[in-house]
Amino acid sequence: MFKFNRNSLLIFLLFLLIISGLFFFQLNSINLPFLNWLRELFYNLITPVLNLINNVLDKIKGFFITLFSIDDIQEEVKQLRRKNNTLERQILFLENINRENERLRELLNFKENVDYQLVGAKVIANSPSIWEKVITVNRGSNDGVEKRMPVITYRGYLVGRVEAVGTNSAQVRLLTDKDFVVGGIVARTDSRAIGLLHGSGRKDQSNIMDNIAWDADITKGDIILTSGLSNNFPAGIKIGQVQKVEADNYGLSQKADIGLFINSLTLEEVMIIKNFPQAAEDIPAPDSEENSEANSGQSQEE
Repeated sequence: MFKFNRNSLLIFLLFLLIISGLFFFQLNSINLPFLNWLRELFYNLITPVLNLINNVLDKIKGFFITLFSIDDIQEEVKQLRRKNNTLERQILFLENINRENERLRELLNFKENVDYQLVGAKVIANSPSIWEKVITVNRGSNDGVEKRMPVITYRGYLVGRVEAVGTNSAQVRLLTDKDFVVGGIVARTDSRAIGLLHGSGRKDQSNIMDNIAWDADITKGDIILTSGLSNNFPAGIKIGQVQKVEADNYGLSQKADIGLFINSLTLEEVMIIKNFPQAAEDIPAPDSEENSEANSGQSQEE
């Protein structure tokens, strides 16, 4: 026996609405008040159902449109990614140009404030050796560069000295090289302590300034400049800052760890000082008798 339940009742009512709709559509041309009221009632009842069916159909339609156009969407995503990568490269390029322009502005400002004859050079290579700290620049004898000329940064920090010269390039031994030695002096006018600064051989280690008088006034934070006590480097070029001071040679002298200013920069451009007179011969090693006079103001620079 057929039994009515909730689902059967809903199906029956839906069927009844459909039949009623067809019936009222047939009577649509008859203009009677009662029929008009029934038609309005039917429309009010059937409209929510039709809207629900229309929304469901729209969602189904949208799903299939998205499904069939997924290849186009993926291709569009790929194009957007390519455009994004291109824009990122352009941004990096512009940032690099901006940094270079800032360096060149500082270089020009530095040139205006010093009396040196300077030639700018780009760093084109770095030494692969972990022991030797040498860079190669794109200036050589054709540009008036000679061996032993001092090299500085665009901010006026000491970089090193020209070691070898070619026609269109030159090698510069860096201040961090273990064989590099330069005379240093404390920038404070109430101190002016002097000593010899040696390269550490590693960028991540401080250079050592030794042969400082045991009673010299030197403290952490002091700025160290080139002393100019020999004719190897001009006086007053910034080298670094004192990080630590301790006794040396059983208290007979002092030594200090110096954080170099060039370690805070990426060396891309340098300047070579051309009009500074150079020593005719190499200066003896710092442990020789001549260099033992560093504490009395006669220190020698390598």
